[in-house]
Amino acid sequence: METVVTTLPEEGGVGPSPKMLLLLLLLGTGSGLAAVVSQYPSRVICKTGTSVKIECRCLDFQATTMFWYRQFQKQSLILMATSNEGSSVTYEQGIKRDKFPINHPNLTFSTLTVTNAHPEDSSFYICSARDTAPGRDQRPRQEPPAAGPLPQRGP
Repeated sequence: METVVTTLPEEGGVGPSPKMLLLLLLLGTGSGLAAVVSQYPSRVICKTGTSVKIECRCLDFQATTMFWYRQFQKQSLILMATSNEGSSVTYEQGIKRDKFPINHPNLTFSTLTVTNAHPEDSSFYICSARDTAPGRDQRPRQEPPAAGPLPQRGP
């Protein structure tokens, strides 16, 4: 028996909605719309019981944090895990660490492995990245007003 593990939707297939992808893009990258994340392979068909490794690369920035999502057909995206380079992975409730091991060895690369794949593992697997560390002040900075005379009030 074969299992389909799709990492990105096929052209014309059901995948994340444009609004969800835009939200991921905005939330997943601290540098805005300029960051590019590449995922390989884009589609995998494997035999039941085998493992599939999905690679995620940051092409034009360094990611301190990587996010892995999955989406079953006609359902919303589900956050599976968050990884910070150089520390352990935080898995969401119900996601098994030994079933979906994640490696984030450096600031531009992460892998998700689907071990012992079965038909119920068939879904879209999507990575996203953020180039700023959690807890860092990401609020816009306001420049102080230019020095100069204060306006005079009338009598």
